Amino acid sequence: MTGKTGNAVLADRMNAAGLMQHELAARLNEHIERLTGRPGTLQDRHIRNYLTGRTRWPHSRQRQALEAEFGCTAEELGFVPRQSSSSAAVRATPEDSVERRAFTTRAAVAAAGVVLPAARNSVGFSDVRRIDQALDALYQEENKLGGTSRIEAQFLGWMNHSLSLLNSGRASARVRSLLYATAANAASTAAWAALDSHHQQRAAQHLERAVTLAGLSGDPEAVHRAWNNVAMLAGQRGRPIEALHAAQAARDSGMARRDPLYASHAHVRIALSHARIRDKQPALRALGHAEDALARTDPAHRPTWLAYYDGAELHGLAGIVHQRLGRPEQAEASTHQALARLSPELTRNRVYYTAQLALAQLDQDDIEAACATADRALTTAGSAPGSHRISSLLDDFRRRLTTHPSPLAREWLLRTAVKETAG
Repeated sequence: MTGKTGNAVLADRMNAAGLMQHELAARLNEHIERLTGRPGTLQDRHIRNYLTGRTRWPHSRQRQALEAEFGCTAEELGFVPRQSSSSAAVRATPEDSVERRAFTTRAAVAAAGVVLPAARNSVGFSDVRRIDQALDALYQEENKLGGTSRIEAQFLGWMNHSLSLLNSGRASARVRSLLYATAANAASTAAWAALDSHHQQRAAQHLERAVTLAGLSGDPEAVHRAWNNVAMLAGQRGRPIEALHAAQAARDSGMARRDPLYASHAHVRIALSHARIRDKQPALRALGHAEDALARTDPAHRPTWLAYYDGAELHGLAGIVHQRLGRPEQAEASTHQALARLSPELTRNRVYYTAQLALAQLDQDDIEAACATADRALTTAGSAPGSHRISSLLDDFRRRLTTHPSPLAREWLLRTAVKETAG
């Protein structure tokens, strides 16, 4: 960042979170109040100074508030530490680092609405249960709203809190394993939130941490979750073989052997990876394994983070598999079943699969049905949280529709372009 170019990194993070300058100032003031007991005094002009580069390195309390809000360091937000007379970067003292970690933990806890007890020398199962309850509440919110920078930051805060408990007192081997698992799961879901908003670099950083923490935990569920998200990231980055190998690692993590829900979850990820490279028979075989395994699950017993994965979701993912394999008729049929069975509160998923349905119909040259379906997706999206994956699908639909000479296609493109301009 320079005084001339401004802080583009912070601007991008604010845009991703949908924060205006005065809104970020208010949120930072709340974080400062949790730290000091007194409300902060930041105004929108302070945020403007951050963005223009006039303030290159905020004061300590402001930096800690920014780190708590976005779940990363001030340097990762584009700020530049002041230089000493010897031109060496100013480094935080150990006391500063301890204070920052403690504040980030308190801020994340307060944001999640959970009150932790005072720090003590011993750490037990009650601490793990308290973290799990907070994470469950965040999983439910994430399932409805999708990945946002705020949710990403909150999961990172809980990851840091779990690690701080590991370093703050005595714990049994079992409690240590559980704390590493909660930290890994929080990091994995933070990565998913970053993936959903298409921040691939942040997702990669979170997943590197998640894989390490899952390995330290020895918990097969944490390992499954980490590798599943590694597969998703590799797919987004155009690395299909890496995605396939990560999905296979999730299948082999141990959870798939003991629980058919996890087996189904891993097999459908393998099917998606095979379909991405047009490997038809292995893709359909893995999809069949996913369907068979899901039929053996008990719907009443599933973890909160995996509550979204049911028959409707599997039909939707099957539609994507068929679409990638060049089977639009089967893709349309599967996606219709997904939409018919989808829970009404999952608005984001409904928009996503409606857009997928429009693409399947377009691939069959059914322009009238495809445009009508895309209209439904756009209408529903008006009340849905933003997702880069959804906007990418709709952009893909527009690009492909432009190749059709149909007057109906031209009319739809013109009409929706006018709506976007008016909006």
